[in-house]
Amino acid sequence: MKIMKIKIQSRAEHDLDLRNLAKAIDKVKNSNKKKGIYFESLTAVRKILTDNRLEVWRAIRDIKPESITHLSEILGRGFRSVHRDVMLLKELGLIKLIEGPGRRGNVQRLVSLYDELVLAVA
Repeated sequence: MKIMKIKIQSRAEHDLDLRNLAKAIDKVKNSNKKKGIYFESLTAVRKILTDNRLEVWRAIRDIKPESITHLSEILGRGFRSVHRDVMLLKELGLIKLIEGPGRRGNVQRLVSLYDELVLAVA
C-alpha cells in the first residue's frame, strides 16, 4: 500500500526540509521520490485539498475512470471543473495521466499513485 504523507509545519521547518531535500537530490541524481506534501497550516491544506478534489482523487483511486470525461460523468460535475481538479492533483503528485487509445481517439487514463492520504501535524 502506497501512502502520501501530508504535513503541517512552520515556515522555518519547511525551509529547512527544502534545503535538506535539495542536498539529498544533489547527492542522488535520480531521486524523484517525494517524501510528502507540505503546507504551512490546516487552512492551506483545506484550500488545496477541497472536498471536491478529494472526491475526484477517491473516484480515480476506486473507480479507475477511462478519462476525465468519464470521471466528470461519474461525479455529475462539469468537465472544466473536474479537469482543473485533475490537473492540480497531478501537479501535487497524487495522480498521473497515461495516454492511450480510447473509443474516440487517444484518451488520458487516470491513475492514483497512492492508496491512502495521511495528514500529520508536526
